[in-house]
Amino acid sequence: MAICVDDFAQDNAGSDSDSNSDDSPDYYQPISAVDSDEETQSDENPNGYVAAEIGISNIHLKEEEDYGDEEAERVRLELAVSKAFRDDERRRNAPLPPENATRILDAMRGISLVVPDWSGRVSEDQWVDQLRRLRQQPTATETNNATTQN
Repeated sequence: MAICVDDFAQDNAGSDSDSNSDDSPDYYQPISAVDSDEETQSDENPNGYVAAEIGISNIHLKEEEDYGDEEAERVRLELAVSKAFRDDERRRNAPLPPENATRILDAMRGISLVVPDWSGRVSEDQWVDQLRRLRQQPTATETNNATTQN
C-alpha cells in the first residue's frame, strides 16, 4: 500500500496553526487568560481570589463577614477566659472537705525539713529583721528611683 505525496498534501492542506474560528474543535480548545465571551460569570474564584483586569490575581476580602466572624470569635474567647477565671476562683475559695484535710496532713507528716548548719550562727531576731527589710526593700528602691528621676 503506497501513499502518494500528492494525496497527503491534499488531505493536510492546512497547517496546525491555521484554524477556522467557525469550526468547533473536536478534541482540544486552548484556554485563554481572558475569556470575553462569558461576561455573566462571577470574577470571584472558589479560593477567594479575584481575577484583576490586568491579569494579576488579588485577594478578595469579605471585610464585613470577616469582621463579624473575628468579633464573634473575640467575644467567645473573652467569655471562655472569664469563665475559666471564675471557675478557678470558685475552686480556690471552696471549703476543704475534712477527709481531704486529713489526707493532706497525713502526707505532710512524711516530709521532714533539715535545718542547714549555717542557720545556727545567726540568731532568730536577726533573721526576722532581715526578712522584714527584704519585704520593705522593693518599696524603698522605688522611692529612691522616684527621687533621683525628679
